[in-house]
Amino acid sequence: MNTEKVTTRLQLRGYGATRYQAEAITKNLTAVANQGRAYAYPVSDVVASIRQYLQRPRIQPATRQILEAVLQALLERLGNVIEVPFGSSTNPEINKLARQLTQARSRTDSALAELKATAATLKAKYNM
Repeated sequence: MNTEKVTTRLQLRGYGATRYQAEAITKNLTAVANQGRAYAYPVSDVVASIRQYLQRPRIQPATRQILEAVLQALLERLGNVIEVPFGSSTNPEINKLARQLTQARSRTDSALAELKATAATLKAKYNM
């Protein structure tokens, strides 16, 4: 089962990107699926594309600000940052509970990011 997270140009517009920016970011990417009539691109590929786009020397400050906000929203969706407790206790019960807490927090953050993605899609779709 493929659980790779995807995004569309419409969703990128919902995050705040303009139509041109969404097209420029995804222009060289390969669509992995269709969501309705829209092409869906892997979030990790879109993140890499935005980072590459931000490396351009003549990018306008407003464009940079918009793309950094979109990048942050997409990174939240990936949720691949794991906090490592370096000062953890040697008590196995506390370690087990800390691991469960971290996993529950990760699932909650992931669900919230997916809800924000849905909200961004609806925002762009209905021009809100």
